[in-house]
Amino acid sequence: MNEKTAKTVSKFLSLVLRHSPEKIGLKLDENGWADVEELILKCSQKGNKLDAVLLDYVVEKQR
Repeated sequence: MNEKTAKTVSKFLSLVLRHSPEKIGLKLDENGWADVEELILKCSQKGNKLDAVLLDYVVEKQR
């Protein structure tokens, strides 16, 4: 996995999950949580390729 790719994905996820879930049509629950499968699907539909392996890598490496 490329560190530059991981950092780019991390920044995009921060934007979407913290500030603008509507950018990808993501609905957060009443506690601000997102469904992981929906997150992956919505990101991919908007041209930001994401899968469970990449998401796990970003979570582990970009803390």
